[in-house]
Amino acid sequence: MTRPSALASRGMFSKFGTFLKFAGNQRRNAARIASELSPFDPQAMALDGGEADWQDSGFVATAGANFRAVVSGHLWLAKPLALGFDADQVIWLRIGGAGPIRKVQGPETVFTAWADGPVEVMAKGLSFWTSDSGTYTPAKRKAAAGKVGIKIAPTEDMADQHDLPPGWSYHWQIGEGRVYGRPQDDDGTVQDDTAVQVNTHGDVGILRYDIERDFAPGLTLDWDWLIENLPSPVAEDMVFTHDYLSIAVEFDNGLDLTYMWSAELPEGFVFQCPLDGWCDLETHWVVRSGEQGLGEWHTESRDLWADYPRAISGELPKKAVSVWLIANSIFGRNKAAANFRNIKLLANAGEEPAA
Repeated sequence: MTRPSALASRGMFSKFGTFLKFAGNQRRNAARIASELSPFDPQAMALDGGEADWQDSGFVATAGANFRAVVSGHLWLAKPLALGFDADQVIWLRIGGAGPIRKVQGPETVFTAWADGPVEVMAKGLSFWTSDSGTYTPAKRKAAAGKVGIKIAPTEDMADQHDLPPGWSYHWQIGEGRVYGRPQDDDGTVQDDTAVQVNTHGDVGILRYDIERDFAPGLTLDWDWLIENLPSPVAEDMVFTHDYLSIAVEFDNGLDLTYMWSAELPEGFVFQCPLDGWCDLETHWVVRSGEQGLGEWHTESRDLWADYPRAISGELPKKAVSVWLIANSIFGRNKAAANFRNIKLLANAGEEPAA
């Protein structure tokens, strides 16, 4: 696998200025953020993110039967910076010591058991999954301030479902959630069965649409987007400021190129993802910047055949294999909203849209 090589890099003083602005915003929002984080339930099984391995919850699942997972509490990544993660963003489950792994989707989630066996839990934090069986990096984990907890019990209630446009599903690496949906009128009527609505607040999600196209001249990604507001008020090329909205294409070499709207980085700025694990896989390209144009529809078209070698070094891929939508607001816990429509991954003019 080749590694992405960012075309642009900001200097130390520029990044330090961004950090100071981020820290100031976090201090001003500290009371609001603390009030949003869930209190810990002392009756729940406690986790602090420092557990070296998956923990047995004490509940044994029966394949096909439903169970409810109730989570509480929060972990502090850096309390002086008001960087806190709610339980529903860090707690994952697996059954019988094997994959697939699943993330809880809110304070309460009803699952249909996908296997027989003991339900195991993990407070993931910023660790990066290396397989959907639940192996991760880094190998050494540190306990965080705070606690998260989980209680599991059988239920006859229906399992949670996602109201997503046809063909879209949550990426296993980030897990399921409640970030994405379909735009609806006030009476609940779906406006456009292929459009995707994004609402993020203190959470993260990647939506994926599998579609295969040869990587060849003429390969383009087209889309319309309306960004109501951005999740970060500062440049997003640092770990703690990496809240953003984007659309991406994944290739058969495991790499992806993602086009984002930045708060401060200039149009055309290209950089590697600053997050552990993702830094080896993901390259960001800023296509719009600043507040001008927010709240309005914009039509975009990117020539992937031209963009890829400008942003990513090494051997070219043979195919594009999926389109992603990415929404992250987990660090600053700001609200952001957007809509995407008319998404097309085209190898030749006149082909059917991707979604």
